[in-house]
Amino acid sequence: MNPSVSDETLHAFVDGELDVADREVLTARMQTDTELARRVCAVRTLRDMVKLAYAEPPAAAPQHTVRLRERIVRRCALGCFVLFAGLIVGWMLRGMESPVMATLAPVLHDTALQPVSLAREPDPNRILLHLDSSKPERMQGTLDQADRLLTEADRKGRPMQLEIVANSYGLDLLRAGNPYAERIERIGRRHANVQWVACSQTIARLNSQGQTVTLLPAARTAPTAIGEIVTRLQQGWTYIRV
Repeated sequence: MNPSVSDETLHAFVDGELDVADREVLTARMQTDTELARRVCAVRTLRDMVKLAYAEPPAAAPQHTVRLRERIVRRCALGCFVLFAGLIVGWMLRGMESPVMATLAPVLHDTALQPVSLAREPDPNRILLHLDSSKPERMQGTLDQADRLLTEADRKGRPMQLEIVANSYGLDLLRAGNPYAERIERIGRRHANVQWVACSQTIARLNSQGQTVTLLPAARTAPTAIGEIVTRLQQGWTYIRV
């Protein structure tokens, strides 16, 4: 029996991060493993729906790998269509009245912020904020929003889990010595249920450009921001791009 392929490996495959040999092995395996092909379709569909603005585009695949992918796409097209139809129902929660909107609306002061969930019953107590910009108003807004969500949850006795994921230029929020470091530390002292997540893909890009990236002590890393967001969405978390 073939060993199970981890979600991390699938995310790396979809993001174009696997080396050529591993990519070819996985592509060949998908031709005979329908469940694996379905999982790849699911991850790719979620990635496209989230529409992350990456500064580092995935590498182009070799021509023979492209031909294999085209055959795989044809084989799993129907499965992806069914999956997409189900996901779009959750995606449309952005514009609908729902329990999560009723709970979050009082603390989402910026009307441009739209919670997104793929769950039938979105969870207002598991929130992921995504930042990909270093504009001061965006970084300040992310911290303001995190503070409001956590403070309101504490006031109402709700056991909220909050995660802030930073990639691309948004990584500046989690780099040591930035102007918001002290406030991030204060938020962490007041709320044990908050996590700060930095995208390792962005860090690797900056390192390749000769930059040394030192993160705040409170930050942890994830292989990719897209992988972290897709995983949380699959777990029923509510996503908000700040």
